[in-house]
Amino acid sequence: LATERLNPEEEVLRQRCAEVMLQAANYHCPYGEHCAHLIKAFRQLAEKGCDTISKQDLTKVLCRLCPGALSSNRLDALLETIGQDGQQRVDYAVFLRRILSSSAFPVECTPVKLLSEQHRAAFLNESWAPFVDAVHRQKELVYRRKASGFSPHEVLPSHSTLSLLTEHCLALTKRWHGHANVSMVYEAFMEMAELDGHSPYAFKDVPQKRSADGYVRVLDGQVRWRSFSRSPSRRISVSSRLVGRMKQTSGESQIDNLQLPTLMWRRDALLLLVGERVQRFLVRVVRWKQQRLLSKFVARDDWGDATIVTRTLQQLSENQDSVAFLFLVQHGRLLESYGQLPEEVKWKADNYLAEALHKPELENTEELSPFLEHCSKHPGRAFKGCAVQHKLMLLRSMASPSVRVLWRSDVERFTQHRYVCVPWTRVVPLLFAPACSDSSPQILRPAGALELTRFRKNAFAYGESHGLGQSGGGCAESRHWPVGSLMYELGTLLCVDESAKVPNHWVTDIEKIIHDCLILCPDGGLENALPGEVLHDVGQNPVAASSIGLTQHTQVSKASAQDFPLMAERRSPKWFESIGAWLDLIQVGNDADAFFLSARSRFPLAASFLKCLVDLRSGFLKTFGRAVDFNVTCHPTAEGEYIVNFAPVACIRRFPVARGNGFLGGNFDLENPDIGTRFTEQQLPAAFVDSSSGKGNILAACEEFWGMALAGRPVLVRLYDFNRKPGSHALMLSLLADLGLCMP
Repeated sequence: LATERLNPEEEVLRQRCAEVMLQAANYHCPYGEHCAHLIKAFRQLAEKGCDTISKQDLTKVLCRLCPGALSSNRLDALLETIGQDGQQRVDYAVFLRRILSSSAFPVECTPVKLLSEQHRAAFLNESWAPFVDAVHRQKELVYRRKASGFSPHEVLPSHSTLSLLTEHCLALTKRWHGHANVSMVYEAFMEMAELDGHSPYAFKDVPQKRSADGYVRVLDGQVRWRSFSRSPSRRISVSSRLVGRMKQTSGESQIDNLQLPTLMWRRDALLLLVGERVQRFLVRVVRWKQQRLLSKFVARDDWGDATIVTRTLQQLSENQDSVAFLFLVQHGRLLESYGQLPEEVKWKADNYLAEALHKPELENTEELSPFLEHCSKHPGRAFKGCAVQHKLMLLRSMASPSVRVLWRSDVERFTQHRYVCVPWTRVVPLLFAPACSDSSPQILRPAGALELTRFRKNAFAYGESHGLGQSGGGCAESRHWPVGSLMYELGTLLCVDESAKVPNHWVTDIEKIIHDCLILCPDGGLENALPGEVLHDVGQNPVAASSIGLTQHTQVSKASAQDFPLMAERRSPKWFESIGAWLDLIQVGNDADAFFLSARSRFPLAASFLKCLVDLRSGFLKTFGRAVDFNVTCHPTAEGEYIVNFAPVACIRRFPVARGNGFLGGNFDLENPDIGTRFTEQQLPAAFVDSSSGKGNILAACEEFWGMALAGRPVLVRLYDFNRKPGSHALMLSLLADLGLCMP
């Protein structure tokens, strides 16, 4: 530390440097004097004019400071991370500088996982185990409510419950690892969300098979596509759909419905809130009748035994037409939810309530109609793009007897799409590719912007624990605004941080992809992972492979780099100290432009690393404009590193053809306009290099495609060749050289 290359000037800074170095390196430093010993050791080396220390001596020093906390494998992994692997002498200045450059991962205290076995056991038994039990109890309740036939919006835990579990998980994992994650809660939530009433199938039920070389996992895509065309067959009249429930569609896209409208006409509010209260009253009446029946015919001690209740009541002939009696006979237990009633009973009750609550509007609503429609279709955005006019119309709506403003916490009870929310702060700007080809990329979100990722279930999953990481915007999600505060309760009506509602098309959010991956993975890999923690990979589809363009979202699934070998391939990796990463150009296809850049780092949220990737994307956009797109994915390794794969791809276009000549005999085909090649001319089971097919997870639409996909890596070679962007390889080398990252 005394050398001119580091040159800290204060003893406080020297001690802090040593503390951060030890803790970030996953070593335990319990005593302050140990830091001083390390400082003295490096100072003595500097005074002797020696810039390096032997690997053997470094191991001895660290073992003396941290008895039992160091293994040769851990030191080797650390040295590889900082580019010092395979060397007998370690440049300790580089060693310190690399650790200190990881400002994206401040460590405030020694992680519990690096303390003594006694401390670890105490944390696991006293803190983590009770939390896991609480999560499991929520899962058990979800399964019970689903099996019992509860109304769809009553099955999952409430937003408040999920928020509390998330905050608790973040706090506990930060204590254990030093860096927080929500891996365990996310896994539990994905399991529960499969029962939300919108997921037509479970991923485990989708037929799948691995290719012989392990590079491709092929899925039966027909299961997924058949689900798109399914429609509910329940007998529900138009007038009764909003009685005690809400439509689950709103917003600017199919997934912009995490917050349902809180501004509605008086009649709709009556149907929702009063209807729900009457429904709950009906449930109480039925339960009261059931309790009278049980008191009369069943011993009190046997009420909890469904078999005895059912057998006893089946022997009776009276009251057989009673809803209360028939439910007891069929289920052997008391009614708990309005959703458990027979469909015919609910249909009659809802229609009666809809007619009883039908009232004429109290005044002319033509002036307010456009505003209410806007708040439903564009939640979180200002009316006519003017914040002042939006607030004026909101006040008029509050004053109108024909309109009701509901609390967000009340509406959330009727929302089936629940989510797990994690806040974060942007380190580098987010760039948008403008439509004009001669325009430079525009900044959508500046560095320092507060962001949100809202993890929700992908209803049509094509991966384990397949979720979507949606951006925030439009409503307050911060813990500074709890339930009950006006900022929270008015929700999207306040248009909080409207610019955070960024689109998905032409906005490849590299930082969000990486952040979403890190917040869903235990720090340091699986070696010291807590029970229930697993690895997740994250990606964002290019425009051609994304059907939802107005709402930003990443694709999340439970997987590591080892699960898809192409993502972990290494050819000629080169270490670059300036960004703290190994860079490697992975040639996939036969053509030079069919490749991706592999960037492997222990600290991928470091500003230098993020800026490098963002600058690369900016350089491509300046050269090609919207004639190029990107498939960017982040894959964790079991050892604690992260591999960010950056693939520039062509903009595959869809065009009409005569029916029978297109994709699967349809009336359209897909083409790479840069090379003039059509999809139907290739032997391919998938058309796009995206977050799924690009890593080797392929949905096969027919048996022929299933057989093609099982060829393994050769089919990925053809896929990358079809999606290649001519000139991208040469441009990549040029851009890397401009950044001082010369590749062979």
